[in-house]
Amino acid sequence: MSKLKRRLWAGFLALSFALTLGGGALAGAGGSPITLADALALALEHNMGYALFLWEQDLAQRREALQKHPKVAAEVKPAGFEDGQLQGPQGSLTITVPLGRHMTLSGKMGVAVDSQGVDLRPTGTLILEYGLFALPKEEGASLSPEEQRRREVSRLVLQVLDLLIELRKAIDSRDYAQAVLAHLEAKLAAAEQTPNYDDFELRTKLREQTAALGARVDQLQLQLRTVLGAVEPAFYEPLIAARVRDVEYVWEELQEEVFAASAELRSARQQLERARAELELEQKSKGWDLKVSGALQAGEDLDLSVGLSASKTLYPYRIILDELELAAAKAEHNLEAVEAALLGELRSSLQAIAAAEERIRLRAELVAAAEEDLELRQRQYAAGLVTELQVEEAVLEVQKAHLDYFHSELDYARTVAELWNLCGRDLTKAVFDLIS
Repeated sequence: MSKLKRRLWAGFLALSFALTLGGGALAGAGGSPITLADALALALEHNMGYALFLWEQDLAQRREALQKHPKVAAEVKPAGFEDGQLQGPQGSLTITVPLGRHMTLSGKMGVAVDSQGVDLRPTGTLILEYGLFALPKEEGASLSPEEQRRREVSRLVLQVLDLLIELRKAIDSRDYAQAVLAHLEAKLAAAEQTPNYDDFELRTKLREQTAALGARVDQLQLQLRTVLGAVEPAFYEPLIAARVRDVEYVWEELQEEVFAASAELRSARQQLERARAELELEQKSKGWDLKVSGALQAGEDLDLSVGLSASKTLYPYRIILDELELAAAKAEHNLEAVEAALLGELRSSLQAIAAAEERIRLRAELVAAAEEDLELRQRQYAAGLVTELQVEEAVLEVQKAHLDYFHSELDYARTVAELWNLCGRDLTKAVFDLIS
């Protein structure tokens, strides 16, 4: 086998192996292969940001649960003066039980120590207060704990996916640049016999480019180790490939998903409903606040009290209405702005997917053209019309075309994942429909 054939065969083997793994033209020396599934498992287990989020969510759930449980408050007074006389130690224990939106049950027991001994003073109070003109309770404005968890996990999935894709592309670009530099050095060595031939500027430019690509790889490696929570230094070699499918996107269905998944839109709708309710209440009540209240207190005696109270702010009624109408108009405008922003994000996402699909189509054509050119160069070399270095150039062009095509597929998968995240889908499973 001739030297040229051996070099061509080695180049094609390296290219085929890289494409089979879903990686670059050359494998990183000493690299630790890592798949998307492996990376996500490490991130969900060791990522500090995600661990803090879970801790915060657990505390929020327990804090919310406490709102429905009885509250116990203790008060202790070791000593004090009353009417010029020193009082002994006193204390009280109060238990408050929420029974509903307008009703609270509270009980109190007082303990005092004096010259006569220990004095227990148990009391109980049942208080009911109901507003005849009351606003409805705010509900549904925030995400549920499960929705928050899914959103945080999807954010982490996108972060890991983006780092793996960028690292894969950076490693491929660095290795290809090194291969080009080695080829150029061989080409320049053959041209050294040319009088006044100066290759210093070109060599310097290529070496600076290769060094910059190497620095980019090191930077991404550090970012990936941080996200994965890796303790030991490691050089990761991402093993990923995209699954490109011909999917028809229906605007109306996607819009419905995006609106349903947006916490900002949910909050804007709640604010508008609240502003309209306040305006309607003010128009009905004419500014009056009517409350019915009742209290039952049990101690040494049993006391029952019931009352009706009416209050009104001494403020020009027309100005109050104008303020509430303005608040409702601003809330409506804010809702329209949020909807428009979400539709803009959806439109941009679909345009990015269409552009990625077009790049895949164009680069597939470039792959075919590069392979045809390589076949032509091989025939020309067999006929003695071109040099070995010119055939090597064609091999490098084929490798570059395949890498560009592979990278465009990864970019496509990323844009689709970003669309699905905008729609609020669970990416922990859906992402594997895009990445293998």
